[in-house]
Amino acid sequence: MPTFPFPAPAVVAATRPAATVILLRQGQSGPEAWLMERSRSVGFMASAWVFPGGRVDEADRHAPAAGDPGGIDVQFWTAAARELREEANVDLRYAGVLPLSRMRPWAHWITPEVEPRRYDTWFFVSRLPEGQEPTIDQQEAVAGAWFSPAEALARSARGELPLSPPTVRTLMELELYPGVDEIMTASRHTPPICPRFMHDDSGTLYVLLPGDPEHPSADRVDPPHRYLFAAGRWWAER
Repeated sequence: MPTFPFPAPAVVAATRPAATVILLRQGQSGPEAWLMERSRSVGFMASAWVFPGGRVDEADRHAPAAGDPGGIDVQFWTAAARELREEANVDLRYAGVLPLSRMRPWAHWITPEVEPRRYDTWFFVSRLPEGQEPTIDQQEAVAGAWFSPAEALARSARGELPLSPPTVRTLMELELYPGVDEIMTASRHTPPICPRFMHDDSGTLYVLLPGDPEHPSADRVDPPHRYLFAAGRWWAER
């Protein structure tokens, strides 16, 4: 029988609003995404390769933006753009104002209830503006590079690129598209994804997503619904 190794604490930590940008450019054989290696000294996702992002700040609630937020609080959009400026030196604004049309919502992740530090995070996709190139701040991130989704997943499978389940899933999704144009215009179903941990009878650790029979959410996402931790890294159970 499966077991759930991390029962919910008596007091579940409140979520903090956060935002992430999946920065894209068109490579010779398809889309490429910018990933950064987080410093070992940071308190969350240390040493993992991630997309730029972080918590919403008070200033993000008042930052100028133009366009239709599509029912998503504007603070998530402006926080995503600010984090991209701070962590990768890429500016999506025009004359100091963020055109929301430069970003598209991609996914909505919520940290599991068992975690003491929880985030309510919107993932956005955005195209690299012409004439700009990302750099590394050498504070929260210590390295960065462009990867095709297939290359990043292959390097993760070889143990060369530590990735979290949300990053693995996002790269698998991006791999389905031939180019950045198709990603930026894709129609997306973005229900909240709050993963759940599980051990099977052999002791293997899984992360379950809505749609898995053992996940309590009634709102399904597309498969795969299970990600297992083995050989020091996360794998999608296809």
